[in-house]
Amino acid sequence: MPEGSAPGSWASLYRDHIAEWDKRVASACGACGVDGVVVFSGAAKYRHRDDLEYPFFAEPYFKAWAPNAYPDSALKIVPGETPVLVWLQHEDFWHMPAPEPSGFWAQYLEIRSVSEKGDLLKELGGVSRLAGIGEEAHGAMGLASVNDKKLLTHLDYHRACKTRYEVACLEEANRVAAPGHAATSEALTGQPSEFELNGIYCRSSGQRESSLPYQSIVALNEHAAVLHYQNLDTQPPEQFRSFLIDAGANHNGYASDITRTWTSPGDPFADLIASMDALQQTICEEARSGTSFISLHDRTHQLLAEVLAEHGIIRCAAAEGYERGLTRTFLPHGLGHLLGLQVHDAGGRLESPDGAERNPPPEHPFLRLTRTLEPGFVVTIEPGLYFIPALLNEIRDGPLRSAVNWENVERWQPYGGIRIEDDVLVTETGSRNLTRPALERCGIA
Repeated sequence: MPEGSAPGSWASLYRDHIAEWDKRVASACGACGVDGVVVFSGAAKYRHRDDLEYPFFAEPYFKAWAPNAYPDSALKIVPGETPVLVWLQHEDFWHMPAPEPSGFWAQYLEIRSVSEKGDLLKELGGVSRLAGIGEEAHGAMGLASVNDKKLLTHLDYHRACKTRYEVACLEEANRVAAPGHAATSEALTGQPSEFELNGIYCRSSGQRESSLPYQSIVALNEHAAVLHYQNLDTQPPEQFRSFLIDAGANHNGYASDITRTWTSPGDPFADLIASMDALQQTICEEARSGTSFISLHDRTHQLLAEVLAEHGIIRCAAAEGYERGLTRTFLPHGLGHLLGLQVHDAGGRLESPDGAERNPPPEHPFLRLTRTLEPGFVVTIEPGLYFIPALLNEIRDGPLRSAVNWENVERWQPYGGIRIEDDVLVTETGSRNLTRPALERCGIA
């Protein structure tokens, strides 16, 4: 979707999108012997023994049809018929009610409203031949099935291939996130704290923390070695060495997932970042249709061994470092994952719609995506190089100790690590990076 596209363009993309999803639902329902599905959006949840709500996140399949958040609502989807959205419209002087459904997508749904949650099922009509999807679906509703694994697996498998509308949403989510990444990198000269950098990201990308697709990772110095670092120090470190930010955005229910690593101009760590950036771009180019993601992950480790050898982090040759598994100490996570309605989108290990799975190799247990890439897949490509004390200690105490240049490891350990992550669309002829053009428009890459 070109930037600044007219609403009509979104409308036509959405029309084709739900037509494709209608086929997918028909196939899944046929396999499970039901006539259609009811997708429940979900309900607001409260803290234990409290009256404060958690942030609301809708059931992913609800978002595929309804881009806005509608708690306590439902979609009735019967293949071949107009989808029906029943939303809860009620007066509330404590909270702002959900807005009336409108926009490019509303014209393609039959929209009804109820003022009480208890009237939802009545408005949906007969459901005995319909499968229920969502946390709010339960057997007492008279549904044909509730969160049937066979049906969900069928849908999960096919959702890996994104429609043109979904690609446009993912591309726009990258554009939303990009100004936040640019602003945080520019702010580093002022020696801000993690807490301040997190605020800069949210403000510059126009998002509140509770609406982010995932909790941002905002890590200075050695905190970058914690893969899912969750804290925000309110005081800046005495000396700035490195900054890793893993932060995304939402658009119409679809997520972006972007990571960059920075250091001070002239710091030798910049050379290591540049090598990892070149590695990452090579893998992005090789993310092509017909390529096994397991093989691509393995290829990443081969290239990482070359980086480790080039920068004197390991003493042995690159080939030996790869063969002996040294790279797994410096890159313990998977290369990437499917991206879409969820940040870690479902179906990454499915071999077929019937639920057969391909597990990751034993030496790479955290790999979330094991499928062969196909046109329409949107994946993250996020290689890393980390100096994680616990993993390094295992090497230091084992037979591979002599293969590591511990002087250089100790030099870089206060920097934590590096991760570079882009969102990549697999096409018929190669791949298209959804992240870098958005960042380049904001003056970074």
